Amino acid sequence: MYLGDLMEKAEAGQFLVLSFLLQESQTTLKALMEETGFSKATVTKYILFTNERAQTVGLDVQIHLQEEQVNLSVGATTKGRDIRRLFLDNAVKYQILLYLLYHQQFQAHQLVQELMVSEATLGRHLSGLNQILSEFDLSIQNGRLRGPEHQIRYFYFCLLRKVWSSKDWGNEMQKPERRREIASLEEICGAQLSSGQKLDLILWNHISQQRLRVNACQFQVIEDKMRGYFDNIFYLRLLRKTPSFFAGQHIPLGTEDGEMMIFFSFLLSHRILPLHTMEYILGFGGRLADLLTQLIQKMKKEGLLGGYTEDHVTYELSQFCGQVYLFKGYILQDRYKYQLENRHPYLLMEHDFKEIAEEIFHALPAFQQGTDLDKKILWELLQLMEYMAENDGHHMRIGLDVTAGFLVFSRMTAILKRYLEYNRFITIEAYDPSRHYDLLVTNNPIHKKDQTPVYYLKNDLDMEDLAAIRQILFA
Repeated sequence: MYLGDLMEKAEAGQFLVLSFLLQESQTTLKALMEETGFSKATVTKYILFTNERAQTVGLDVQIHLQEEQVNLSVGATTKGRDIRRLFLDNAVKYQILLYLLYHQQFQAHQLVQELMVSEATLGRHLSGLNQILSEFDLSIQNGRLRGPEHQIRYFYFCLLRKVWSSKDWGNEMQKPERRREIASLEEICGAQLSSGQKLDLILWNHISQQRLRVNACQFQVIEDKMRGYFDNIFYLRLLRKTPSFFAGQHIPLGTEDGEMMIFFSFLLSHRILPLHTMEYILGFGGRLADLLTQLIQKMKKEGLLGGYTEDHVTYELSQFCGQVYLFKGYILQDRYKYQLENRHPYLLMEHDFKEIAEEIFHALPAFQQGTDLDKKILWELLQLMEYMAENDGHHMRIGLDVTAGFLVFSRMTAILKRYLEYNRFITIEAYDPSRHYDLLVTNNPIHKKDQTPVYYLKNDLDMEDLAAIRQILFA
C-alpha cells in the first residue's frame, strides 16, 4: 500500500504532485500532468493548496509555477516526515487507525462524533481501510482491529515510523520506561545500540504498550513461525527479562510467550540486534537460518559471493530473510519509493545488477509475497549487490548521522563520493559528537547539534538531496 491511500482525495492528489517533484525538482506543467493524470486546472489548484498548507504550518516547502515551468524548493532543515504529515494528519482513515491504537475499539455512534463525519462517510472509509489492510492480513470488524497480533504491531510500526514528528520521538525517548528498555536490551546483547536502533526500539515498544490493553490477541501465527526458537538461548535470556520491556504493565496469564516471541521476531528482522548477537542466534539454526543458507547459496551460484561472506553482508541478508518470513506487507511512502525504474541513471554503476537481483529474488518462494514488501526487499537486495561490487574500503569528510545500518551508511558514502567527483579534499565519515564538521547530513528525527550547516535528508539520498548538499558545500 501507499501512504497516500490513507489520505483524503484532494490531499492524496497534492501529495502525488509533491512526491513527483521531490524526485524531479524541475519539470514542466505538461510533464506533471502526464505523470499524475490530472488536468491543468487540477494541477494548478493542487500547487496552490500545497503552498498554502505549508505556509500555514510554517513548513519550508514551496512549489513555483511560472510560464509552464514548475520547480520545487525545500528548506535544508525540512524533514520528510513533516512533509508527509502535512497531508495525513486530518485524514479520516488515519484518524480511525490512531483511535484504534490508543482506544483499542470504537462504537460507531461515538466515532462519528469524535471525527465529525456522518455514519455513511465512516462506513465508506472503513470499507476502504479494510481493502488496504488486507495486504497485512488485517481487517476492522465490529469496531476492533482483527488479525495476527505481530502483523498489527508491524503495520503500526511501518505507519508511525514514516510520520512521527521529532517531538513525538523526543518525548518518547525521555520516558524512563523507554530508557530502561534500551538499557535492558543492551545488557542482554553486551553492546550499545546505535541512535537509529534506539529510535526503532522505542517506537515498537510504544506500540506494544498500547496493544497490551487488548484482550484475546492472536499469537498463534507467530508462535507457529517461531516454533523452533522457544528454546533458543538468546530468546530464553530475553524471556527472563520480560518485566523490563513492558513498562511494568501486567501481562495476561498465558500470553507471556506470545508477547515476547513477537518482540523477538521484531528484533530479529529490523536491524536492532548487534551483528555479533545476530550471528549467535543464527548459529543455533532454525527456519530463518535455513532461509539465509538458501539465499547465500543462490548468490554464490550467481558468482556474487566467494568462499567467505563478509559479516556485514551476512547480517543484511539475515534481515531480508527475517522480514519476508516473519511479516507480510509494507507501506510505501509514495509511488516512487523502491521503484527500480525510477532509479536515477547517475546512481547506477557501470554494471546493472537488476536482472541478477530479480532472478535471485524470484528463485526463492519466501521472497514472493505479492505485497509491497517485495519491492522494498528487491530494492535493498540490489543495493547490497552493488555495495558488494564496488566497496573498496575507502571512506571520504562530511559527518553522516543516519538511522540505518552499516550497508545504508556505506551506500550513501559511495554515492556522495561519486557525486562529489572523488574530491580528495572532502572526507565522509560516521558522525562523532565530539568532532566538528563543515556539513552534517542526517535523517535522525531528534538530532540536536549546535553546529551549522545541518542538512536533513528528505529521502534516501536521491538527486534532490545530492544537489542541495553540493550547493551547501560549494556556495
